Amino acid sequence: MNLHYREHICSARWRLGDARLGELEAAGHRCRTCYEPGTSEAPLEVHHRTYERFGCEAIGDLTALCRDCHRVITDEIRRRRYVTIRPRIVDTAPLYERQVPLFDPTVGVNFNEYR
Repeated sequence: MNLHYREHICSARWRLGDARLGELEAAGHRCRTCYEPGTSEAPLEVHHRTYERFGCEAIGDLTALCRDCHRVITDEIRRRRYVTIRPRIVDTAPLYERQVPLFDPTVGVNFNEYR
């Protein structure tokens, strides 16, 4: 199933799905990390541990988390993923060292005259 993430997460199919509700129930409606209960002011979020069955999730694919723990875990996963990517080294000096007028001097005022 080829779904867009936001479209799926906002859908009734996700919100009322057996896997999502089953994980919340299995977690006792508490964060699996810090054990804080979900409330109407701070509802639990359900994190995808895998996207193999995205759109047709199983209970084991999901983890109930509070918003803070969800952010920390997602951040850590992203950091691990991107740590192996080497940044490209780019010489940016030519971008700010070359003499280029702020705009066409034949039209209006040339601000380079005021340096």
